[in-house]
Amino acid sequence: MIEMLSQKFVVDAMLGKVARWLRIMGYDTLYSNKLEDWKILKIAETQKRIIITRDRGLYSRSVKRGLKCILLSPDFDIIQDLAYIALKSKIDLSVNVDATRCPQCNSILNKISENKWMCTKCKKEYWKGKHWRTIEEVIIKANSTLVKLEAKNDARGSSTDSRAKQGDRAIINRNS
Repeated sequence: MIEMLSQKFVVDAMLGKVARWLRIMGYDTLYSNKLEDWKILKIAETQKRIIITRDRGLYSRSVKRGLKCILLSPDFDIIQDLAYIALKSKIDLSVNVDATRCPQCNSILNKISENKWMCTKCKKEYWKGKHWRTIEEVIIKANSTLVKLEAKNDARGSSTDSRAKQGDRAIINRNS
């Protein structure tokens, strides 16, 4: 998983929810609702980040510059968004509590007790509460959607490495 967590993203202004989810899963994800397209392109280029957007214009400009970019459908919900991002960027859809980032500011979280973490930058505290079940459900559904997307790609003759063939995998790393 260390290699997979090396993927870095920059997410455009209309995808704050996607940025939060990528951060929860441990991926370094830059996001601000104030980032203009030119700045996103510059960040992606200089920091070797994958752009995630719903903006066709931004997508076209990034492709012309040879940058990696994922164009999400406006009809997608968060489950479809995460599955599609995983398909295109080869990330793992799981939450490793030892690698998760602050959903607010993208900084590393430090473990302060068995089920409690604190952001190293903004000092916000996180814990495994009732919301954890929702996180698990979204990740499970996104993985299920990913398997279906991979099957479609395989049926079309794509060389996509199918995670369905990998057998059981940890959806949520419960090791704390």
